[in-house]
Amino acid sequence: MDKKPLREKKEGHLSEIKAVIFDGGGTIWDSSEGLYESYLWGFRQVGLTLPLPSRTCHRLRGLRDFNTTLGIAKALLWASTSFRGKENILFLERHKTNEYLTEKIKTLMKENSSFMSLASRLAQLFEEYLYNKVQEETYPLLPYAEEMLEKLHRAGYQLALVSIRPYFSTKRILTHHGLHIYFAHILSTEGLPEGGKGAGAAKEALKRLMIPPSHILWVGDSGADVSCAKKAGMFAVGVLTGLANRQTFLDEGADWILGDLSELADPLGINH
Repeated sequence: MDKKPLREKKEGHLSEIKAVIFDGGGTIWDSSEGLYESYLWGFRQVGLTLPLPSRTCHRLRGLRDFNTTLGIAKALLWASTSFRGKENILFLERHKTNEYLTEKIKTLMKENSSFMSLASRLAQLFEEYLYNKVQEETYPLLPYAEEMLEKLHRAGYQLALVSIRPYFSTKRILTHHGLHIYFAHILSTEGLPEGGKGAGAAKEALKRLMIPPSHILWVGDSGADVSCAKKAGMFAVGVLTGLANRQTFLDEGADWILGDLSELADPLGINH
């Protein structure tokens, strides 16, 4: 477990955590294959080829402002024509990649009037593939997910899940694996302001939990998860089993960076 940076807080310590918010895909279950297939399929439908490997695509989606289907569509459109080979790795390891990419896309949008319409079309196609052509039952659980949820539930923590998937899809995955019994609250796209993980999502989660943010831990695999938690005053944990890399979590100011969910047990004192 990477214990740096550990945020100093005037109030609210891990011994005072009352609730844990989890992201879904990349944190609880593995949706990486379905996501990548949706990108390949979407590009084919508009007559384009996606020349990027899955790892690069996932790292792009792990960035704060590119975690939604529209966000990743814009990122993939830019990246598919702007960098290749070893430059992929260098680009994604740089400091503040999210801000760099945001500025590059703004420039491209000014130069190409059809960019946004194509990105919007791709986003629709990505969702069409994910929710019509992929069976939720095929998503496997990530290591230690079930074990950790059971431990947290037994220890008395209130658990919530925030997912940018539609509710029917999120609930189907959880039910298939028998994990729905652990979550007191499930927030999906329909219940999230603007459908993403921003200030509105954190506000809605706090409303449901009715617990001060300093007593809540948010665990996710993207920069959007960490950013959402930090801005709301919660403890933010980034887990390296999904989209974001270590640099993205550091850029967003994660309190902890975990290799997998098993490393959550020690700081919460439930390793038994």
